[in-house]
Amino acid sequence: MDYSGPLVSDLDFGAFSHSALVRMADEVCLQMHLLNLSFAIAVRKRAKADAQLAISVNTRQLIGVAGLGAERIHRAMALPGGIEGALGVLELHPLLNPAGYVLAETSPDRLVVHNSPAHADGAWISLCTPASVQPLQAIATAVDPHLKVRISGTDTDWTAELIEADAPASELPEVLVAKVSRGSVFQFEPRRSLPLTVK
Repeated sequence: MDYSGPLVSDLDFGAFSHSALVRMADEVCLQMHLLNLSFAIAVRKRAKADAQLAISVNTRQLIGVAGLGAERIHRAMALPGGIEGALGVLELHPLLNPAGYVLAETSPDRLVVHNSPAHADGAWISLCTPASVQPLQAIATAVDPHLKVRISGTDTDWTAELIEADAPASELPEVLVAKVSRGSVFQFEPRRSLPLTVK
């Protein structure tokens, strides 16, 4: 992206083509991955030799961000509840985007993830495994608390099956912590951007 133009207060999304909006969304997801990777580097540096501590901290951060992001995507896109809505949110979620970086596909009741450049980088998707289902559960619960996630496969090639349960799941503590921020309730509104003058 070229950041040399004038600074504006907000993006007027209606002024862009569908193709441009898709590229902008991919850029935002990529920027989120870069921020997360720098966070992970800082956590590993502080954890020193305790690799499990670093993985734990990074996973808890992902659980909070994943659940909060899923709730916001679900609301902003007015997606349905249930399995269909959860899969729709997953297709749009930064955890699985941009598509060239994270290799994943959805079918009517499941998500299939393949080894990808994001795994090699240690990005968010590398924290989702058959032994670490909580990030995906946070996403499913944000869409519909009656959804349960089961993952089978290896750490880099796995299938997550979404199942409707009788009892609702509780929101994970990491998601509750992420919601402390006032930014968690921000909603996009249709508006035109205003030029900002910097003196």
